[in-house]
Amino acid sequence: MDEIKAVESGTVELETWQPDGVTIHEGDPEGRGFTLFENYEGGARATGVFECEPSKTTYELEYNEIIYVLEGEVTIELENGSRVDLKAGMQAFLPAGHVSTWTFHTKFREVWVLAD
Repeated sequence: MDEIKAVESGTVELETWQPDGVTIHEGDPEGRGFTLFENYEGGARATGVFECEPSKTTYELEYNEIIYVLEGEVTIELENGSRVDLKAGMQAFLPAGHVSTWTFHTKFREVWVLAD
């Protein structure tokens, strides 16, 4: 790919989307997303936008994940007890190899990046 791609996160059309392997514990996240770029040859390189409704979910972090919160509030907990509370304007790094529990307190929207 030898071109620049750009989208405006507030206007991009999101499709119904829930990441593979997600277990829903409470609520109905009604996940929606848009993938701007992905390439999993020789590792992970991907980025996009994800949003959902208040709910509680769990999934295993297969790759390092960096998120930037555009809207809402979430608490993310790793199985080792590490925990972070995030709101709009904050970012976090989530290390691969952990089971993560996400409690979405409000409607939530993020930009995500996966990397090895």
